[in-house]
Amino acid sequence: MQLDFQSPEFIANPYPVYARMREQAPVYLLEPGAWVITRYHDVEHLLKSPLLTKDIPSMFNQRYGRSMNDEPVFSFHNIFWTMMNSPHRRRLIVKALNAGKAGELRALVQRSAEQLVDKWMGHGQADLMTVLAYPLPIQVTCNMLNIELDQSLDFLAEIKLILRPAEPNLLTAEELNISNAAALRLESFFRKIWLQRRKQLGDDLVSQLLVAEEDGERLNEDEIIATLIMMFVSGYGTTANALCNILRLLFLYPEQRELLIAKPELLSSAVEEGLRFNSPGPITFRTAMESFEFNGVQIAAGDAVYLALDSANHDPEVFEEPDRFWIERPQSIKKSLAFGLGSHYCLGAKLGTLEVEVTLETLFRRLPNLTIDNIDQIKWEPTWVLRGLESLPARW
Repeated sequence: MQLDFQSPEFIANPYPVYARMREQAPVYLLEPGAWVITRYHDVEHLLKSPLLTKDIPSMFNQRYGRSMNDEPVFSFHNIFWTMMNSPHRRRLIVKALNAGKAGELRALVQRSAEQLVDKWMGHGQADLMTVLAYPLPIQVTCNMLNIELDQSLDFLAEIKLILRPAEPNLLTAEELNISNAAALRLESFFRKIWLQRRKQLGDDLVSQLLVAEEDGERLNEDEIIATLIMMFVSGYGTTANALCNILRLLFLYPEQRELLIAKPELLSSAVEEGLRFNSPGPITFRTAMESFEFNGVQIAAGDAVYLALDSANHDPEVFEEPDRFWIERPQSIKKSLAFGLGSHYCLGAKLGTLEVEVTLETLFRRLPNLTIDNIDQIKWEPTWVLRGLESLPARW
């Protein structure tokens, strides 16, 4: 079975391909030393398995056949994910996230959503990806960090570039240079912010990362900068996509939208179902720490393992009618894997879910005549590691 995970057909609708993989090749050889896992129970098991680790440096080195540690775009990825492999360092980040302004998140998100809608609701039409989905998580994050929003909006293009190393196709030398330049620009921006806060602490998240301490240990400069960059990556890569993916589903299935409007108490379950149906981060990665056999396939130490969360979330062995968008879906024994599982469960899951819920409620309340035309013709971003729309044109 030869598959192209970046073909227009796959990007438009990956679920028939995933169904075939779950049946015919649940442990699929992507390239020598790299595997794709598609069944729910297999993905769930491997997310919790001590045989795998999120060793991003080793995965990149294995795929490129040389050390990539000195390449800027790989360096900050390596720093962040090495931290995430350390429960101690992870706790320091969680401690910072739970302090200061982060404790006022709902009010902060609500204020940001209202302000953004105020800006363009009089226009009668807009691309919701551009005017709402991208700015919202960035504005919330800027408020948490106490930095000027205008300074960061230019970084959307940079964020796209620094995510390219995670795609299944290896970067060319030219593409690597472009991604490295983007990583250096982001690093320079956030290093200046770090220097400012070190001189004068505040009640913002940057300051909380600086002072977070446990057993006498603190995050170092590079760790804080990598964390700040990844906060923006998460906002762009998951929250923005999740919001518009769910809006698309609600207009693609108008009876579900009408049900939600009639029963606003279903908002949380609608968001959960939307995250299951179109996981904004459809793939996560692990590295085999030692050789082991899995489903009759020998996985070698150092091999890259791609866990297809989006496929797992459509597995009929777990979810009744998995290809149906169903906001009153009966509770399953198993939960959606949209945010992962185990020690690497997404740190921003709570914030991202809150942002989506608050924004959907705000949109339907403020724009009761909201309409999205040609909903079945909207195109997806041409990427495997994120699932999001190129645009979401709306009128009201």
